[in-house]
Amino acid sequence: MNSNQEWRLFVFGGLSGIVGTLCYVVTAVVPFGRTLTYVLAMTWPVFSVIFVFSLSQYVAIKRQSSANQLALLFAALAFTMVAAMISIQLGVRTGIDEFIAGSPEQKEILTLTKRSTRLVDMGLDVAWDLFIGTALVFLGFAIAKHEHFGFRWAIPAALLGLLLIIFNVKTFPWPPADEGLFDVGPAIGLFIIALSIRLLQLGLQMKRGASGAGPPN
Repeated sequence: MNSNQEWRLFVFGGLSGIVGTLCYVVTAVVPFGRTLTYVLAMTWPVFSVIFVFSLSQYVAIKRQSSANQLALLFAALAFTMVAAMISIQLGVRTGIDEFIAGSPEQKEILTLTKRSTRLVDMGLDVAWDLFIGTALVFLGFAIAKHEHFGFRWAIPAALLGLLLIIFNVKTFPWPPADEGLFDVGPAIGLFIIALSIRLLQLGLQMKRGASGAGPPN
């Protein structure tokens, strides 16, 4: 990969991490139609895989390691799981709502079925949390001594990953927030946006460096 291709990948990866995470936030707080909700929600895992691949490639330029490769593997698997979870969650909710509208006399049993099937996506949600938590821990080790990240990025990554794993195992199958524990999810979302901005910044600095304006710092 030449320098021109590298900076383009990192800029695209940084933007993907920002846009993907923000799309998830938007779908969580703004009601849209069925199709738009699904498209925006799925943008999150799809763009996030691009982001984690780009980040892994950037880290590997200066410091390739097994921790970096494992972080990429666990993150890619995690976002694959969350994509499946989103499809199941939205599919079940939309389908059963349509069944209720078409058969109001079955509303009670269908509502109970809808609540019961939530356990399926809740189980996937915990699996996603464990895998993305593990990815963050490995990422912490991968970037701890990287000159463009270091411990100021590594410690929050590893700490957030560990908290996510511990809280979700403790309250399985229920979400930690429902059991009175701190919800680590929003903090991880903010951290990923910050990490995406950092990757974008480094990609743009690499572009300037390739044109003679100096190396990333």
